[in-house]
Amino acid sequence: MVSTGFSGRRPLPREETALNTPPTGGVFLDWPGKSRARSLAEKPEKGLLEPVAEKSVNPQRAPHLFLEGDNLRILRLLKKEYARSISAIYIDPPYNTGTSLAYFDRYYRRQPTPRSPDAPAAPLRRDDSPWLSFIYPRLILARELLREDGVIFVSIDDRAVHHLRYLLDEIFGPENHAGTVVWRKKVVRGRGHRHLIPQTEYIVVYARSIRLLRPFSEPLSPEMISEYRLSDDRGPYKLIPLAKSGTAHSPRPNLVYPIEAPDGTMIPCPTHQWRWSQQTLLSRKDELEFRKNRRGEWVVYTRQRLYPDGHLRRKTPVSLYDRVSTTDGTRELKNLCPGAVFDFPKPARLIRDLIGWLPLPEDPEQETLVLDFFAGTCPSAQAVLELNHADGGHRKFIMVQDTPVDGRTNILELGHQRIRRVLSLLGELTPHAPDGDFDNLSYRTFRLPDD
Repeated sequence: MVSTGFSGRRPLPREETALNTPPTGGVFLDWPGKSRARSLAEKPEKGLLEPVAEKSVNPQRAPHLFLEGDNLRILRLLKKEYARSISAIYIDPPYNTGTSLAYFDRYYRRQPTPRSPDAPAAPLRRDDSPWLSFIYPRLILARELLREDGVIFVSIDDRAVHHLRYLLDEIFGPENHAGTVVWRKKVVRGRGHRHLIPQTEYIVVYARSIRLLRPFSEPLSPEMISEYRLSDDRGPYKLIPLAKSGTAHSPRPNLVYPIEAPDGTMIPCPTHQWRWSQQTLLSRKDELEFRKNRRGEWVVYTRQRLYPDGHLRRKTPVSLYDRVSTTDGTRELKNLCPGAVFDFPKPARLIRDLIGWLPLPEDPEQETLVLDFFAGTCPSAQAVLELNHADGGHRKFIMVQDTPVDGRTNILELGHQRIRRVLSLLGELTPHAPDGDFDNLSYRTFRLPDD
C-alpha cells in the first residue's frame, strides 16, 4: 500500500475499511451509471500528496491541513490513513441546478432529435444521473472516514434534498438520520419567481452510528441567560414548575401523587402529571422550592441552575436556523478578501454553530478532526479556527479543494487568502505562545498532482 506521505498515520487493514454492500430491501435510488460510480469509491489510489511550502504557515508544528486537488482522489488517499478517524464532516457540494460546473457535465440533456427537420427543438429535460454519479462515491468515502461517533452535515437546496436523503439512507442507514436543519438563507423577498420565493435551504445530518453520536448542545442566548435572575450560595437559577404542562398523551400513574408542603398540607398535582416520579423527587428534594400564588395556593417549583456542573448551561439546538444569511456570507468574504467575486459563500457562523454542537472529547489526547472536501473559499476552516480561539479546543481542520479551471474564479486562492487573513486577525487577539504542541495559527498545504 502506498502511503499518502503527509500524516504519519499507520494505514488500517483493508478489510477493516470495506464498503457496505448495496441494500437488498427498502427504497433506494437507481440510475444509469450507479455501479460505475460505486466502483470509483473502491478504486485504489496510488497518488502522492506533495508539500507546498509557499502556501503553508508555520508548517513545522501546524495541526491543520489544506489539500489541493481532485477531491475524489484525495478522499481515496485519506481513507488509507484516516479511516474511522474524522469527528465531523461539513460539505456544501455543487447543487443540482442544471448549470455547467467544473466538476461534471451539464445536468440537463436534450431529448432525442425530432425526426422532422422542421420540428422545433425539444425542450431541455432534467437528467439527475450525472449529479448522482458525482456525489455518490464521495458520500460513500465520507462514511468510511467518519469515526463510529462521527457526524456529517450536508448543505443542499430543495431541488436535490430528496435525492440526497435517499443516497444517505442507503449509505448510512435511515436509522442514522439525526435530523434536518432548515436554514433561512434570505431575509428579502427576491424577484423572478412566479409561485414561491425560495428563502430556505437544508442541512441534512447523519451519524455513522446514531447510538454512539453524543448529544448536540449549544450555548444559551443572552435572552435565555437573563432569565436566571434568582441566586443563592450555589449561583444563579430560575424556577421551573414541577407540574407538567401540555396535553396528556398516555397515563403515567407514577407521576401523579400528592406532595407535602412546608406547612404540612398536601399539594395535589394541578395538571395531568408531575415532571418527576416520587422516587426522583425524594432524591432531589434540595432542588425544590415552594411558593404561594395569588390565590394563596402552594406551587411546587424546581431550581434550574445556570451553572449546573460548574460550566454554563447549554441547550439542545432546534431544527430552524435563522441567525445568519447568504448576505452575511458575502459581506464576510469581501471583508476578508477585498475584491473577491464568489456567489453565495456560506457564512462561517453557520458552520461554526453546527460544529460547535459537538461536545469536545473528554480525553484531551483524542483528536477532533473536521473535514470539508468541498472547501470552496474555506468558511469551514474559519469556523474551526474561531471555535478553537473561543473555547480553547484543539480541533484540526482538513480542507480539500480542487485546482482552478481556466477562466473561472480561483476559489483555491480565495480559500488560502481567507485562512491567512483569519490567522492574522486571531494572532492579533492571541499574543501568547501556542498551547503546548498545538498551534492553532498555522497550517500545511499539500497538492495532489494531476493524474
